[in-house]
Amino acid sequence: MHYYYVRYLSPRNVWSDALSQGFSHLATVNPGWCWSALSSDDENAAPNLSVIDLTGGQDADIAALAAAQGPLLALVRATQKRLIADLLRQSRCSLLCVDEHQLAMSEIVECSHRHRRFLSAFVRGIKDGQTPNPAPVSLTETESKILAFLRDGKSGVEISRSLFRSQKTVSSHKRNIMRKFGVTDDLALKRKLQVQEITL
Repeated sequence: MHYYYVRYLSPRNVWSDALSQGFSHLATVNPGWCWSALSSDDENAAPNLSVIDLTGGQDADIAALAAAQGPLLALVRATQKRLIADLLRQSRCSLLCVDEHQLAMSEIVECSHRHRRFLSAFVRGIKDGQTPNPAPVSLTETESKILAFLRDGKSGVEISRSLFRSQKTVSSHKRNIMRKFGVTDDLALKRKLQVQEITL
């Protein structure tokens, strides 16, 4: 019989209950494998996996992240993109987005056994969308104004009226903005702005 020990570093909640059900399901479909949650009394026992819930973003939980030893799985929400990006850069912990439809429990267990980092599908998407140290984009004052209007969903006609410039001039500035960001269409520009979270 192979035992797999899990320690929950955060107070039990709906996410830890979902993980517990996932581990229990794995145990039913894999004869000879069982799991157990370590209690606070078992401080000397070494867990196969420690789980920390960062979905609330509490500073105490984030501080516990640095103190944890061994394989660690951090639970995050899809809305916490900045935290996810920080954890991808600064930590080696595994990351599971709790907003995904399916929890890849067997992958989580396998990665912890092999001391590899598990990243759920949503987190991998964020990692793949990141560019290492993007070069700063230098915009003129007019380009910055036009970019602000574009972020607000304004059309070229509306921008030209607001800035008292011709549509041709606005289009020229917009092409320069797109060239500086390395994109060729409006949708790609919008995505680039969302990924880089540019603030004007």
